[in-house]
This record gives sequence, structure tokens and C-alpha cells, in this order.
Amino acid sequence: MPGDTSTHPSTTPRTPEDRRRRRRRAGIIVGVALVGVAALGVGGIVAAAPLLRTYGIYVAPPSPQQYAEYALDDMRHGLEATPSRYDDVRAETLSEVANATDYADTYDALATAATELGGPHTTFADPAKAAEMFGPSSGSTSANQLPTVSSADGVTTIRLPTLIGGGTGSDSFGQKYIDTVVSAIGTAAPTTSAWVVDLRDNHGGNVWPMLAAVAPLLDDGTVETFESVDASTVISVDGGAVSSGGTQQSEASAPQPKVDGPVAVVVNGMTGSSAEAVAIAFIGQANVRVFGQPSYGFSTANQPFRLYDGAVVNLTVAVDADRTGKRYGVPIEPDETVDDDQLDAAIGAWLATRG
Repeated sequence: MPGDTSTHPSTTPRTPEDRRRRRRRAGIIVGVALVGVAALGVGGIVAAAPLLRTYGIYVAPPSPQQYAEYALDDMRHGLEATPSRYDDVRAETLSEVANATDYADTYDALATAATELGGPHTTFADPAKAAEMFGPSSGSTSANQLPTVSSADGVTTIRLPTLIGGGTGSDSFGQKYIDTVVSAIGTAAPTTSAWVVDLRDNHGGNVWPMLAAVAPLLDDGTVETFESVDASTVISVDGGAVSSGGTQQSEASAPQPKVDGPVAVVVNGMTGSSAEAVAIAFIGQANVRVFGQPSYGFSTANQPFRLYDGAVVNLTVAVDADRTGKRYGVPIEPDETVDDDQLDAAIGAWLATRG
């Protein structure tokens, strides 16, 4: 049929000008398509920007005001961040930083907001302090001390000191902290009938090496939980490994078998934060008793949020709970409240009842 090209294409010869017009049209179509793809890519990146920020990736350097907004976004997870409180603190903080010209201008306001939304255990660290506390090389021997392990008359005492940072990797101070204790436990076990975990004057720090260090003394399974507003994170031990929410956090280089015998845990008024979490990990386990003085009362869990310039909001996000479900956030009350000069006698009297 005249004009019907549905089955066969036209065979009419094209002139050079026809061909040039077709090439121009094809170029325009390709150009429009590329612009569309580019726009989609930019739009996708913008839409994904909040997710990228959680991995420390920024589409562009934030202004001081955006920097504060992003920090406040993280603070929604704070233990004290009820909806109404959060909205009030956010509005006040953004008003205070409205005229900030650099990130440092926002630090004071953000530090105040962090404490109000996380509680007194929350801290704000500027980039220099954050590198010292949370950097990969944090926790040098100049900042920390290794644990000590000593034995006498069948009782082995493990003294765990504060651990700031500790770094990562097989050569890190944190790994040496673990291995110092675990190796000594293995050596002492054949002649030890009872154990003392001394947490006095341990201000806290990195909880994972501390727990891994005493893992041979802890029953496998759930040892405590971190209770946030809307979730519960299980802290568990499996052999020599310590996990949080099913993700392994630390382990001895050469794990030792579990050891037997009663465990006396010792705390005082300067036992705080992660050291309190270690004590709580033992509470509820059979053949364990806590001695000393009430602890500091920072028995809560912190999560560090790193900001664009390297500053860190170490935000309190959860309350520690022992394996029985008892929540803390307050000082740990010893089973036996005794002064240091009565401690050995009190522990000895209890151990005498253990057979």
C-alpha cells in the first residue's frame, strides 16, 4: 500500500545534507541522554549524602552551621534525647552557632548539647584530643599501663588498669593488654584455686580488651547487655572472644581454656565507666562476689561519633544491665562494703566458705 513502511523500510536514496541532519539529531539525542545520566548521578549522590556521612564520606565540606547540624543529627541517639528535649536543644544550639565562621567556633555549643542529650558521661573531644583518645595509635605506654597478675597461697589477683584507646592490630597496646593477662592466667591456673579481679581506680576507657583479658574467668554466653532507648545489645563471650551484638570486638592472640574457682571482684569509688561494665559482666555468674566500695556510677555505654574535622562526640547511648536483667546507670553496690585495710580479710573469709 502506498506510504506503508511497516514491513519494509524506505529505499529512497539520502542526500549528503540528509545524512548531516541525521548525525546532528543523533548527537543531540546522545547529549541529552548524557545530561540526564549526569543529573541522575548528582541527584543520587545528594540523596545518598546522609548515608555517606555515616561512613565519613562528605559530598562537599560542610559549613560550620551544617557541621553543627550533622553533629546534632548524631546526638539523636543520646540516652537523654527524648523528642521534646532534643528539639529544644537542637534549636538552641543552632541559634548559638548561627554566626560561626569555622568549626572551632561550634565546639563549646556542641559540647553543651552533647552533655544535655547524652548525660554526664558524654564527652566532646576536639580533633587533637580525639586523635589521642580514638586514633589508631592511641593508647601508648606513656598513656597506659599494662595489667599485673600475681599469685599467693592459691589465689591469683588480676589488676586491670584504665585503658585509653589501645589502638588496633596484633602489635597494638590493646592486644598486649589482653595477652598479658590471658597468658598469665594460663600459667597460674594449675596452682590457682580462686581469683581476684581488682578494678580499683580503673577509670574505664576501652572495654573490649578489658573483657577479653578476663574472658577465661567468664562463662560463655551473654555476660551483660547495653540497653538503649529502643534496642538491647547483647555482650557475649565465646571462649576467648568478646562480641557485641554478634560482632567480635576482641580476642586473645592465644586463647586459654576456661578456669575454675570462685571469683572476687573488687571496686571502689574510682571504678568507672568501662571498668564498671567489666564488674557487671561478672554479676549474676555463679561463685562470684563483689567487694569494696560503691563504684563511680558511670555504668553506661558510650558510642563515639566522628565529625568532619576529626572531632568526636563520645555519646552515652545505653545503660549497662547485668545478665539477670538488672539495669545500672548508678553506682555498683558491693556485696560486701569494706575498706581497703579490711579487703584481704573479707575476701579470705568468703573464700574459706567456698571449699
